[in-house]
Amino acid sequence: MFDLFRSREKSVRILLGVLLGLVALSMLIYLIPGGPSGGPSTAQNAVATVGGTPITTDDVRRALDRLTQNQPNVPKALIAMYLPSVIDQMVQGKAMAYKAQQMGLRVSDQELGDSIQSEFAAQLGGKFDMKIYQAVLQQQGMTVPDFERDRREAMLAARLAAMEQQSLVISEAAAKAEYERKNLKVGLQYVAFDQKAFGSKVSKDPAAVKAYFDKNRNLFRIPEKKDVELIVGTTADFLPTANISEQQLRQEYQDGMDSYRIPERVKVRHILIKTQGKPKDEVPKLKAKAEDLLKQLQNGGNFAELAKKNSEDPGSAVKGGELDWIVRGQTVPNFEKAAFSLQPGQLSQLVETEYGYHILQVEDKQNAHVQSFEEVKPQLLAGLQKQVANDHLTKAVDSARAEIAKAPAQSEGIAKKYGLKFYRVNGYTAGSPLPELNTQQQVTAAIAGTNKGGVTDVQTIAGQGKAAFAVVTNATPGRNAEYAEVQGDVLQKYTAAESLRLAQDAAKQAAERARKGESLEALAKSYGLTVKTAAPFTIDGAAEGIGSGALLQNAFKAKVGDIVGPVTAQSADFLCKVSEKIPADMTQFAKNRDAIVQTLQTEKQRIQDPLFQQSVVSELKRKGKIKNNQETINRMVEAFRS
Repeated sequence: MFDLFRSREKSVRILLGVLLGLVALSMLIYLIPGGPSGGPSTAQNAVATVGGTPITTDDVRRALDRLTQNQPNVPKALIAMYLPSVIDQMVQGKAMAYKAQQMGLRVSDQELGDSIQSEFAAQLGGKFDMKIYQAVLQQQGMTVPDFERDRREAMLAARLAAMEQQSLVISEAAAKAEYERKNLKVGLQYVAFDQKAFGSKVSKDPAAVKAYFDKNRNLFRIPEKKDVELIVGTTADFLPTANISEQQLRQEYQDGMDSYRIPERVKVRHILIKTQGKPKDEVPKLKAKAEDLLKQLQNGGNFAELAKKNSEDPGSAVKGGELDWIVRGQTVPNFEKAAFSLQPGQLSQLVETEYGYHILQVEDKQNAHVQSFEEVKPQLLAGLQKQVANDHLTKAVDSARAEIAKAPAQSEGIAKKYGLKFYRVNGYTAGSPLPELNTQQQVTAAIAGTNKGGVTDVQTIAGQGKAAFAVVTNATPGRNAEYAEVQGDVLQKYTAAESLRLAQDAAKQAAERARKGESLEALAKSYGLTVKTAAPFTIDGAAEGIGSGALLQNAFKAKVGDIVGPVTAQSADFLCKVSEKIPADMTQFAKNRDAIVQTLQTEKQRIQDPLFQQSVVSELKRKGKIKNNQETINRMVEAFRS
């Protein structure tokens, strides 16, 4: 496999972390074990074998590392819980590849090489570097042969899955039935039994309110309160002292030279008259409209105004047709060819693409070049200052925490010594806002887990340039409230619960009366409510005043005049009567057939894929080609639990 890449173009610089993420994502998708599978202890360490090839405990650990690499604090007990599922998925991936080989499917070296190169090169501006490729895999604890073996298996498994998906045939009758189902419209009359309308009917008997409190004491707790001293620092606080020399800036520029390469690009705006998705007999009229716009522009028409009024590209029309800078490969071929052939200020002729007719105007054009030091100096300075300020912030909060842990009584003075902000928050309860941090979960969780006299760890607030820690100076335990302390809250909750119960009971009683023949108008009047109307809607749409059509599925099965409900939606129960049903317009089926078939295939595939994969595993188990080592699996699980 090395020979596949030796003759290919190499890049000169890359952020290794980006590609490490790429490899991790690749492994996460396929769940194929990585790393060596041989060696004298393989049989003892195998959690399973597929076709004689072992999946070792090392393979599983590497898979777990990849799955949790962005979540370093995942509890081991949680990993232990999901470990058997991870192993099952790894076995399934191997089984699919083994079955594919049995059926004669193959992945050539050329296909494998093209797959790997395209994936890595996509992160390198279209280039591939063998040294970086090897370095990335080494960081993952893998060799090139290990990775390429696993990738080949993943491709084999994908091919077998694709073969199975091709067998998912959607009949014409099924497609029509789905089109009819999705496009059937139902109109409703309804009465909304909103709990708010029943609030005035709730009895406020003190004995009933007190009984509600006694039954639901757990709803009325006085939360734990803590007195907290909060120490906060921000990167912005340390920017004024983040001095960067000219030499540092020039060195940063030299080190990142490739980052400042600008490809050939043009700044362009356009007007689009769409033909995509429109009847063919309208195309001549649309072309004539585009030609008329072109003549207006050639005669001095205002491009931005004409674009706003006529362009059917929603993203650019509101900006007067502006697309800003584009580079080669970013747009469809005909558009690109026209854009890069024009000079600044020049107007194109009509350009036809799969979307329709375009009129382009190039506003500026730049050849490929490297930005000069002076051009990028401001962003270099800002970046380095932020980096230095962040380093200073980290040192300050770490030093301050270390000193405060030894002398918590002097926390305010120590915070000021290191240029950090100090706040006293007395009576803090979980979820309450904190100065500078609001309800930042990391900090609130740290405070919740710290006892009186303790100091939390430093919490870095990603994306905000902040770091904080807290000293808990006092703590009052939470307790169940006494009735007198929360009487107002009890009355409020009791009233809400009772009004909801009354509304639901009334809706059920009304439904029984309606099904016996009483009109909605008479029912509504008896409850002091009104009858409302929801215009015809589809099952994927929404009933005005009620909510999602999916909540009213029974209405689509009912006949005109039938009672449906009560249906609970939002804060009310709705009693509905089907007032009209409008069948799907089957004359539009042919135009929508492909989209309907695709939707049905996707849904069928979602259901069938796991079943097919499980059937492959079951078959290979029956034939003795898959063997699980339950003893080894149990040992791994226990190791994480302990």
